[in-house]
Amino acid sequence: MEIFDNIILNIIVISLPITIYLLYLAYTKTFNCQENELLKIVTIFSILYLIVKYGKPLYQNLPLIIINVPLILAYIKKSKISIIITSIIAVVYYYNFYQNLIGIIIFEYILYFIIALKTLKTQKIYLFILIFSIIKTVNSIILFIYSNNISLHYIVEILIEGLFLYITMTSIYYFLSKTEEVLKLHMNIKEIKQNEQIHTSLFQITHEIKNPIAVCKGYLDMFDKDNPKHFQKYIPILKEEINRTLLLLEDFLAMNKVKINKDIIDINLLIEEVIQNINMLCKKNNIKLTSKLIDDDIYINADYNRLTQVFINILKNSVEAIPKNKEGIISINEKLKNNQIIITIKDNGEGMNKEVLDKIKEPFYTTKSKGTGLGVSLSNQIIKAHEGALNYESKEKEYTKVIITLPVKNKTA
Repeated sequence: MEIFDNIILNIIVISLPITIYLLYLAYTKTFNCQENELLKIVTIFSILYLIVKYGKPLYQNLPLIIINVPLILAYIKKSKISIIITSIIAVVYYYNFYQNLIGIIIFEYILYFIIALKTLKTQKIYLFILIFSIIKTVNSIILFIYSNNISLHYIVEILIEGLFLYITMTSIYYFLSKTEEVLKLHMNIKEIKQNEQIHTSLFQITHEIKNPIAVCKGYLDMFDKDNPKHFQKYIPILKEEINRTLLLLEDFLAMNKVKINKDIIDINLLIEEVIQNINMLCKKNNIKLTSKLIDDDIYINADYNRLTQVFINILKNSVEAIPKNKEGIISINEKLKNNQIIITIKDNGEGMNKEVLDKIKEPFYTTKSKGTGLGVSLSNQIIKAHEGALNYESKEKEYTKVIITLPVKNKTA
């Protein structure tokens, strides 16, 4: 039973700082604060401290293998300071066990750095964790052999320790990545709602404009051009009301303009991130999300956040269009044509009739009971601001197809 007690203790020791980190991350996302790099470092070193202070090896005759967890986290989070310091601490820790084999230990941790450069550059994080765990296990066996501790019993214990490191680290990363995906999805949906609220406010401003215009009309109806007193009395009032109208219109135009901050981006990376974010929502609603993207880097001049907002909104609408009792399918496909990328998002939801399809891009038009009718209109504005086109095809009770066309800036093989 001691081994199970040690497993539970180690899990608690690692989980506590990570939980605090995620709570802080949720706070920063909710209140639009910038994530502090220092927090990553503090979290990693808090885990390291608790492991050294309270962590226990699964078998008392072996070094503590989970001391490498903070180092793996430092690599995943790309914290250079944490990588250097945790590597040095790990080397010093293992040196206390194998003082005559310091060269092998140092080489091992240099090897981790080289592997990280190869795997983490392409976001192959699970592969990095697997390779790290295998090297750690194999090197532990080698160190035991060189220390004249040749025993099948020890080798089995080391293999179990290595498996524990792999399971622990993959579980931590899975939990972290899924939590961050939930937060990203929440923030994208929150931004969509905020933009819809802004446009709703603009709608209210137009009603405010009616008031001064109505006043002007009333005075003009009473105005007698042959009466000099009317000129002195009514003209200043009319000017004041017209100026108030102009101010309201200036506010309206300033708020109604979609701000775009363009940069050269890889549209496929953006779509892949959106798919990761929306995939949980699809699974929750028993919807299969498939994608067939061009196996190449497709560069466009665009606002990454705004386009993310468009894709999230379209996919969210697709999810909501599929009935709960239906086996839903949403597909995302790409093709290049005439120096443009054409992205098609298709769902097998309720579809739309011709009347709805003709009005789908109109501001404030919606078929949802609690909708504002601004999501599609705003998405259309954003795509137009990128010199692209947003089109809809649909057949009632069968499917809806959204076709996004964007100009390609550059394409590299």
